[in-house]
Amino acid sequence: MPSRYLLPSLILTLASFSLVAHEHGHEHEHEHEHEHEHSLAAHVHGVATLNIAIENQQLALQLASPAMNIIGFEYKPHSAADQHAVITAERSLKNEQLLFVLPQSAGCSLSALDIDNDLTDLNHEEQHSTDATQHQHSDIIVNYSYKCTNPTKLRSMELTGFFKAFPLTEKINVQLISAQAQQGSELTANNPLLSW
Repeated sequence: MPSRYLLPSLILTLASFSLVAHEHGHEHEHEHEHEHEHSLAAHVHGVATLNIAIENQQLALQLASPAMNIIGFEYKPHSAADQHAVITAERSLKNEQLLFVLPQSAGCSLSALDIDNDLTDLNHEEQHSTDATQHQHSDIIVNYSYKCTNPTKLRSMELTGFFKAFPLTEKINVQLISAQAQQGSELTANNPLLSW
């Protein structure tokens, strides 16, 4: 495949990860309990997913996490304190330089950022009963796009700031795809450095 087509295909791969995670959050409530337990891997409190695609000067990150890990709850914000928690979390997610530390020598700068937060989606209609016994799952998906002037120096990413900003996140499962390699890793607060 010519290299000019690689990044779009990698981005589509990341988008499919996003769609699966997002759809899972809305569909699994209709499943039987045993099916629910089997498919819950896409929504586990304390666990987030980070998909990384690199091609030429382009770096794409996609973070998918239960809202519980990022905000501290998964219900629609009702009070001023709830609204403040959502706003604070989104501000932190927009501070990507503290969350995802890249080598300065790679010369990466953010070119686009998109946050998809189930809790603030004004077009999202309630599809389920408001019965207090029914558990609601909400996800946050964030896409970060970077342009790197010296991509050969892009060999690592450090996430200490992420774990400090979102202490309810215990683990991040990472999938990295580039023209040179594919890699899976597991990061924690005690092991926040990803190298490739």
